[in-house]
Amino acid sequence: MKKALILVTVLLLLLTTLLAACGDGNTESSEAVSGSSAESTEGSRGNDGSKSENDESKAENNESKNENNESKNENNDESSKSEQKEVAKLPTEYVEGGMNIELCSFTEEPYFALIGRCENGATVTGEAGGEIVVSESYMGWYSLRLPCKERTVDVKLSQSVNGKQVGETVEYTVKPATPGKDMWPVVTGGDFQFFFKKMLPDFRGENLPNNASLNNLKGRTKNKLNQLRQSNPDAEIIYMLVPSAMSVYPELVPAQYKQASGDTKYDLIANALTEAGATVIDIKGAFEEHKNDEMPLYYKLDSHWSDYGAFVAYTELFNHIMKKFPEATARPADDFDWNPDYYQSGDMSYYLAKNATEAVKNQQNIKEFSYFREFLSDVPDAVTKFDRYVSSSKLTYNDVMTYENYISTGNSKLPDCIVLRDSYSTQMYDILAERMNNTHYYGMWNYTWDAQSIKSESPDYVIYIVAEWNLDSVLYN
Repeated sequence: MKKALILVTVLLLLLTTLLAACGDGNTESSEAVSGSSAESTEGSRGNDGSKSENDESKAENNESKNENNESKNENNDESSKSEQKEVAKLPTEYVEGGMNIELCSFTEEPYFALIGRCENGATVTGEAGGEIVVSESYMGWYSLRLPCKERTVDVKLSQSVNGKQVGETVEYTVKPATPGKDMWPVVTGGDFQFFFKKMLPDFRGENLPNNASLNNLKGRTKNKLNQLRQSNPDAEIIYMLVPSAMSVYPELVPAQYKQASGDTKYDLIANALTEAGATVIDIKGAFEEHKNDEMPLYYKLDSHWSDYGAFVAYTELFNHIMKKFPEATARPADDFDWNPDYYQSGDMSYYLAKNATEAVKNQQNIKEFSYFREFLSDVPDAVTKFDRYVSSSKLTYNDVMTYENYISTGNSKLPDCIVLRDSYSTQMYDILAERMNNTHYYGMWNYTWDAQSIKSESPDYVIYIVAEWNLDSVLYN
């Protein structure tokens, strides 16, 4: 009997040892795969690493979207809204412990832009031509503005997280590309933020309108109001003047460009319109209040405001309109699905290329982390029938929105409006029309005052959406 017990005990010990060994083997195998994956990402210098990380990000985002769809099928109670907020904090892609270069292109010679991937949350330091530049990364991407007085330059790159260096200092010999003649000049800002160079005259106060132009604007605006109110005495003309990213984030503009200390063209035109009796929505003030929110107001590599920036402005607009039309209250942020993901980058990464073929590659290889806004609740089909973005990118607006369009929600408790606009209208195309009864969108860039159309439609509001760098469309039309 004792021998049998001893034998059973020995067998149990052997079985326990064998099971433990199998468990250890699985752990080692998992770590090996993880390490291999990290090495592959670190060594990536082209599309393969980018696609691999993007596939993981998309897979995670698809899972979160499935969860969102399940949430939509449930009642819109507080618990589902809580889940929705959690979805907005997705894991981000990054190059674990390593860095790479995705783009190297001249901006304002002798300076060039360097864009690449890095550790998430890293502070990146670059050294070239005797200059040292430090920049905060954004969601696993960094950019630097460095000098290159020759055709090639040696660059040293390092990164740190919480003050501790991550990985080794890497060295490259780079040859910045020269953007083609058809490309618009771009300025590399700090902390992975880019600007169009055409924003500089407004930023530096170099294009101030004279008194004659401002008085002419006042006179034309008064005449427009008189025509509008002949058919609708309570009607208003509303101007949404959208400040450029430079004006909202002057601290990110290169130090060589000094911001104007007094009134800018934006300020003078806003004052003239107000004096003429028009309503000017204070987007500048709202943006100052929200400039450090988790969701950015502007894209990093596109000249437009983001879906969130447009939402902040939309809120300011309907906070005014609801005073006359209580049903036209701005929806809260919780009424929308904010889909965070890495999308194809926008027009500024395009214009940093030497030709159109390379420009498309830039947009595909360099990703913009952003939030794509969609309605959580049911809204009229007339509002959502237009795709605001090209589906593959989410940053490039769809051509259908550039045309003249009419949208009707069939809700007579809401106001009617005519909208004269530039490309900044695309980010609020749906949410503006959803809070209106009838919306007549003029074709994009058409600021012609059509007195006959105004008279026949008798709108409650004529709304102008105008970017700061496009203010001449207001000043002279």
